[in-house]
Amino acid sequence: MASVVMSGASTSAVCMRCRRAGHMAKDCNFLPFWRLQSVAEERAQRQAQRAEKDKQFEARKAENEEKNAEFESRKAAWEARQAARPRKETDKCESDSAYTESTVPSSGFVDEVDPGEVESRASMDKKVRKLAKVLREICKLEECEQLEILQAAKVARKAEVESDLESVLGLAR
Repeated sequence: MASVVMSGASTSAVCMRCRRAGHMAKDCNFLPFWRLQSVAEERAQRQAQRAEKDKQFEARKAENEEKNAEFESRKAAWEARQAARPRKETDKCESDSAYTESTVPSSGFVDEVDPGEVESRASMDKKVRKLAKVLREICKLEECEQLEILQAAKVARKAEVESDLESVLGLAR
């Protein structure tokens, strides 16, 4: 196991100062060996950079707020112009009722539905399929001579399952 782990390890040298591969810390040309600044100076430099970024962020934020305010004012002016415009005749027609005396369906009109289509749509319902499956299983169990305890309990539920199936089919229709 140890040989597998060791064989996967990289054999190239990694610099401890710059974390780059290919050389050691004593040969590093990317970072100097001695510090150029003290820790406090580096911290102050990072804080100054962060303050500059924050300042730029605030400037962008203010600019975006100005743009949003300008957009909102233009939007309000456009909505006011749209409200003041006279409506076209086509808009009036769209608001009128589509029914007239000749197109209103009569109260005695009943849509004829094919019972076979109703049955096929009802049989697509998940509950109907589940209850039909349980009922088929109960019919198969009734043919058996010896039943286990749970099977007998299932057969005893036949009337309940049939009534549930009828009610679900009635709702699906």
